[in-house]
Amino acid sequence: MVNDERREILIANNRREYGRDYDFLVFPTPEQAMRAHAERDELLAWLRNNAEFSCNDTKVDGQKLSPGCQTCAIGAWSCLFINGRCNVSCFYCPTPQDQTDKPLSNGIPFATPDDYADYIALFGFTGASISGGEPLLTLDRTLAYLTAVRRRCGDAVHLWMYTNGTLLTKEIAEKLLDAGLGEIRFDIGAVNYDLSTLKLAVGIIPTVTVEIPAVPEEEERLRSMLAEMAESGVQHLNLHQMRLTPHNLRHLANRDYTFVHGEKVTVLESELAALRLVQHAIKYRIDLPVNYCSFPYKRRFQHAAARSRGIKFIQGEHETVTEAGYLRVLG
Repeated sequence: MVNDERREILIANNRREYGRDYDFLVFPTPEQAMRAHAERDELLAWLRNNAEFSCNDTKVDGQKLSPGCQTCAIGAWSCLFINGRCNVSCFYCPTPQDQTDKPLSNGIPFATPDDYADYIALFGFTGASISGGEPLLTLDRTLAYLTAVRRRCGDAVHLWMYTNGTLLTKEIAEKLLDAGLGEIRFDIGAVNYDLSTLKLAVGIIPTVTVEIPAVPEEEERLRSMLAEMAESGVQHLNLHQMRLTPHNLRHLANRDYTFVHGEKVTVLESELAALRLVQHAIKYRIDLPVNYCSFPYKRRFQHAAARSRGIKFIQGEHETVTEAGYLRVLG
């Protein structure tokens, strides 16, 4: 539970982040909040009895996570932003995506593929992903970094990539496989939920995943597509909670969304839509695991992983590491 003082701090921080645009955001009335809480509690109670909560209850169904998500859950994942440029303009995108930057991970630039491969080996990562931007806009660079990690770390590291799929061909999928890619994740929201390009990877890349924000107005379409995705060869569906950023604020504020405060501002309807989709897939025994990746999960687990990663290099003899990735000094 968040006490009144903590709530006021969160609100003040959010107001500071969004500036004058904050005043255009719609937050729930007490009645709306009460109804949303009731529906959320009902969904969570059903899922508690029919799914397998994991990650300190920040994931409502962790029974069949994709290989990459399993790596993330144990804090052993590195994400490399191979570039900062994209060829589509999704309204929910959190950042501008208009620069072909040098590859970055956790704010650290990696000028060469071997530099990144050495970093993966040094810190003992068991999973690494290539994101962007759109990684296929810099295909040669993407292949070089994948190849370097695979050559340096062998099969001990699971490699995956995020893409909108618009530039994918079977030939490119085969090149990605040869470079060591084990999983490919498609943002089908970027292509109006068309699965045709995604199918080019099926049978080539071992794990094919759909990863998209839980867009409230697309809930019915996604519900009707779950079985089609499974039949098309999709093995996992990851749904993200939509988050407000200074970049996407004007796009999201123009939609019929209700925003809620937390460590960052998120979309109320997005979480409810995601929970209903998880419930639907389980209830109707659709052969497609649906993973809801909530903002609290990302905030807590990914930050804890980042803190824990370097602690072994500074941990003293009388210090232990907490589950949240902090040092505890023993008296």
